[in-house]
Amino acid sequence: MKKLLVLALAFMMLMSVIACSEPSTPAPENTSSPDATNEAATPAPDGQEPEGSDPATEIRKENLIVAIQAEPQTIDPYAASHETTFISSEPIFESLFKSENGELIPWLATGYETVDDLTIKITLRDDVYFHDGNKMTADDVVFSLTYGATSSFTSTLFGAIDVENTKALDEQTVELKLLYPYAPLLEGLASYRGAILSKAAFESMGADAFGRAPVGTGPMMFKNWVNGDRIELTAFDQYWGEKPAFDNVIFRIILEASSRTVELETGGVDVAFQISPVDWTRLEENPETQMLTGNSMSMTYLCFNNSMELYGNELIRKAIAYAIDVEAVAKTAYQGQADAADGFIARSIPGYKKVGPWEYNPEKSKELLAEAGYADGLEVKFVTFQQQYYNACIEIIQSMLSEVGITCTIEMVDLATFTSMNNNGELPMTVMANGSSISDPAVALSAWPLERTISLRHNDQHIQDLLDQGERTYAMEDRIKIYEELQDYLWEKLYILPLAYPLSGYGARANIGNFDFVASGVPDFAEIEFTA
Repeated sequence: MKKLLVLALAFMMLMSVIACSEPSTPAPENTSSPDATNEAATPAPDGQEPEGSDPATEIRKENLIVAIQAEPQTIDPYAASHETTFISSEPIFESLFKSENGELIPWLATGYETVDDLTIKITLRDDVYFHDGNKMTADDVVFSLTYGATSSFTSTLFGAIDVENTKALDEQTVELKLLYPYAPLLEGLASYRGAILSKAAFESMGADAFGRAPVGTGPMMFKNWVNGDRIELTAFDQYWGEKPAFDNVIFRIILEASSRTVELETGGVDVAFQISPVDWTRLEENPETQMLTGNSMSMTYLCFNNSMELYGNELIRKAIAYAIDVEAVAKTAYQGQADAADGFIARSIPGYKKVGPWEYNPEKSKELLAEAGYADGLEVKFVTFQQQYYNACIEIIQSMLSEVGITCTIEMVDLATFTSMNNNGELPMTVMANGSSISDPAVALSAWPLERTISLRHNDQHIQDLLDQGERTYAMEDRIKIYEELQDYLWEKLYILPLAYPLSGYGARANIGNFDFVASGVPDFAEIEFTA
């Protein structure tokens, strides 16, 4: 880490402690003089070089230019589910903690104390300011946690927070109360979903305006948004930590994957997301570019709207599934950079269980269609938005379904319309991905709670009961048994059809250093260094 660190706190230790009634020992305060066993680089005062740095070799750039694949609907991480929101908001916001290699590291917080299994006391740094000039206090943290607990986009991650009783004890201390034990809580607070917002800015601007010009504590602050073209951020002079190696970040909105690749190759951008897999090898072999790739924490799936009469019929869902060669969809749509999905969460996440992939059997599909009363064929409709891989999956599935007498139409809408339709339960059938902001089965299955308003709408209480058991149990070995039972049940019902486990990757210029692949797909831009 480049920034001031305090004693790293083991996340797994927290999980075993939080269920106990005995309070744990608070982490030591983050000071400018760490003890000798926890030495860390401290940001130098303005105008001074940090100890050990060499100004002669330090390389700075005026602009870090990043290509994203779509225009975000908002830059408020509590009000969206699309990755472009999280990527473009990452330099603006910070969380109370960071999670690195299974360890929980205080960040905007200096530490925490487990008071009992439903109470955590969090202490905050006293030198953090928002981009609007206001000092960060416990009131801002309580406001942000309440927002996260009540937003439809993040309630599955933070809904266990007792918003009525979570309060500021003083300016630097938050008493966080839970409605029930919740295993992934602190890991969630350490993710990009746990951003701390300026209460004053949000309340004065309103939710919509704040989402267009957000105010956080991060090293970069919002500057400008040119619709359909770019989002501009600039350095925050009052930032409490170490300054990044650039003065501005420009997120360019480039819809075509091939265009993003060309811009990266020619130096028009420094980093590019959603690179087409067909271009990965070319970028890896080019001495001026690099690809950062690895296993993602997402699963692409065919989503049925189970609240609609047609898709609420198990015979129809399974008839459609038997008509689809999942292996061919995964390999073709992702151009060899994905495996056929054989479970309901990514293989890298604890609790994964192999239950598939679903059998490809066109004759069985026809039999089920006939049994459901559609022996002469069936007409269905996909609604989607401009997303390369989802649309490739849909086009392949469209062709496969035609072989068993199912005629598909495809309606293309913009991302904002798609999001609105999804939240209102208006999508009949589509392809989407169930991503995870942290490596936890409860979060990987965040599409399934009954309170979620997305178009899945299975309305199955047994699923909710198992989800509740899983997230309220702290011992991972016990949680895994619950999630395995849940996945067997999901496979039996087939409310969705798992399609693919895609590899994830983003490209960068060769002179970009200290920029590693992260499975969440949302890297820390402030860590970037430039080489000659």
